[in-house]
Amino acid sequence: MLQTAAFRALSEHVADRLHDVAAADPATAERHRGFALTHLLAGALPIAALPALLVFAPASSFAGLAAIAWAILPIAAALDLSRSGALDRAVSIAAVAFVGLAAALGLATGGIASPAVGLLALPAIDAALAGARKGVVVALAAAGVAVVGLAAFPFLGFAAPIFDAALATVGAGAFGAYAVALALRAVALRQTSERAEAPTDERFERFASALDDLVTRHAPNGSATFASAAARRLLRSAPRELMDQGLFARVHVADRPAFLRALAMAAEGAAPRAEIRLRREERGAAPDFGWFEMRARRALPHEANAASLAAAPVVATYRCLAAAKAHEEALVVAREEAERASLAKTRFLAHMSHELRTPLNAIIGFSEILSDETLCRLTPERRADYAALIHRSGAHLLEVVNSILDMTRIESGAFSIVPRPCAPAPLVEHCLRLMELKAETAGVSLRAEIDPATAEIEADPRAVTQMLINLVANALKFTPRGGEVRVSLAPSRGGVALVVRDTGVGIAPEHVARLGEAFFQADAGRPQEGAGLGLSVVRGLVALHGGEFSVESAIGRGTAVTVFLPSAAADGRHDPIEACIEKVKRRA
Repeated sequence: MLQTAAFRALSEHVADRLHDVAAADPATAERHRGFALTHLLAGALPIAALPALLVFAPASSFAGLAAIAWAILPIAAALDLSRSGALDRAVSIAAVAFVGLAAALGLATGGIASPAVGLLALPAIDAALAGARKGVVVALAAAGVAVVGLAAFPFLGFAAPIFDAALATVGAGAFGAYAVALALRAVALRQTSERAEAPTDERFERFASALDDLVTRHAPNGSATFASAAARRLLRSAPRELMDQGLFARVHVADRPAFLRALAMAAEGAAPRAEIRLRREERGAAPDFGWFEMRARRALPHEANAASLAAAPVVATYRCLAAAKAHEEALVVAREEAERASLAKTRFLAHMSHELRTPLNAIIGFSEILSDETLCRLTPERRADYAALIHRSGAHLLEVVNSILDMTRIESGAFSIVPRPCAPAPLVEHCLRLMELKAETAGVSLRAEIDPATAEIEADPRAVTQMLINLVANALKFTPRGGEVRVSLAPSRGGVALVVRDTGVGIAPEHVARLGEAFFQADAGRPQEGAGLGLSVVRGLVALHGGEFSVESAIGRGTAVTVFLPSAAADGRHDPIEACIEKVKRRA
C-alpha cells in the first residue's frame, strides 16, 4: 500500500513536467507519464546502488561500471520525452539500452542458455504499454539481434566470458526495478482505464433508464449485458431477467431471425430497423406478445481500430408499437367504413331512383290520360280509378320523402326527442285504430295484448307513435291474407317491451342482421312496395331513447320485432345516429 501511494505521488510529480503535446490529451498524457516514471525508476536504481557497490566491491570491473553507466540511459530517454514529446524516439532509446544491458547480462551468466535471455522481451512489453508502434518494432528488432549475437558468440572464436559479479548485480537490480515499474505501470493503466470507463457506463445507464423505450446492450455474441428499467413497464419483467439470453428467449420464434440479423448488421456498422414481437411476462397466463420497433447501432469505442470495433458492443432500443398498431388497425377499419359508406351511397341512389321513378311514372302517365281529350273518353268510374291511382302514387312518394327526411335528421343528430311521462298503452291503442282500415283491406287480423301492469315511462309520444306505425305497417305488408299481426305490451326490466309479431313470410337467418339498414328488404322472394326505410327509422328512434332493438324470424314462421324502452329516456341532446346505434343490441 505504501509503495503504491509513493508511486502515485511520484507519478503526479512527473505529470507536472510533461510536454505540451501530451498535456492536451488525457490518454496521451497517461502514456507519457507511465513511460517516464518507469524509466526514471529503472535508471535511478543503479545510481543508488553505486556507493554500496564501491564500498563492498572496490575492485569492481570495468564491465560493472560500464553497466551502471549504460543503465542510466533510460533516464536520458525519459528526459528527452519530457523535453520533446517524441514518444517513439524515447521508447526506441530505452529499448536499445535495456536490450544491450540484457545481452551483456546474458554473456556474463552463460550466454544463450542464460536465464537473462528472457529479459529481452521486457522492452517490447514496455513499448506496447506506451502505445508506440515504432518502439515495439525497434525493441523486437534489437532483441532479435541480441539473441543471434548470443547464439553466435561461441562460434566466432571468442573466449567464454568470465562471470562478473558486479555486472550481474547491476543488471539484475536494473531489470528487477524495470519489471516492478512495468507491473505498477500496467496496474495504473488498468485502473485509469476502469476509472475512464466507469463514468461512461454510469452515464449510459442513467441516460438509458430515463428513456421511455427499452434500451439493451449486447456483447459481440448477441447476449444482453444491460437492460434499462423500462423492461418492468414494457415487458413486465425485471431488467436482470433479460440478461444473457433472457431477452432472446422472449422474442417470438418467427421474429428471431430478424432480431439476430439486426444485431449482426449493427455489429458491422449498419443501422438496421426491425419490427419484432416480445413476450410480456405473465405468470400463469397465455403468452402475451407485443409489437416493438427495434433499432440497433454499434457503440463506437474510444480508439476505432479493427480490434476495438470487433469487440464493440451493440446498443438496441425497442419502442412499443401498440399505439401505432392500433392506429393502423383504426385506419383499416376507417377505410372499410368508407368503402361501405360509398357502397351504401351507391345503393341509396339506386333505390331512390327506383322508388321515385315508379310513382312519378304513374302520376305522369295517368295525368296525361286525364288531360288528353282524345284519350280521355272514359267513364266517370274509370276516371275516379285513375285519380285514386294518382293519389296513391303521390301518397307513396310523400311517404318515401318523409322517411328520407326523418332518416337524414336522425343520422345528422338534428332529430330531437322531447321525453315526458306518458302511458304507452293508449299509444298502442291509438296506433291500432289508425291501422285498422289498412289491415281490413289486406285481409289481416290486427289485435293487441296489453298487460294492465304496464306503468308510465319517460318517452317522446310522437316518436313512440311513429315507431308503432312503422312496425305495424311493415308487418301488414309482409303478412299474407288470412294472417295475423299481434302487438304486445308488457313491463320489462324497469321499462316496457313492445313486440310486433306477424305470421308472414319470415326472413332468412343471413338477412336478419341487416334489418334496419336503409333500403334493405328481405322479402323471401316476394317483391313489395316500399323503400325499406321503416325499420331504419324505428332503429334510429329506439337508439335516441337509449333502448334496444331486436329481430327474431324464420322462413315461413313469421317475424317478431321487439323494442325495449327504458323507464327514463335520454334527453333531447344526443350524438349523431352513428354513435347512438352502436348502443342498440341487435339479436338474431
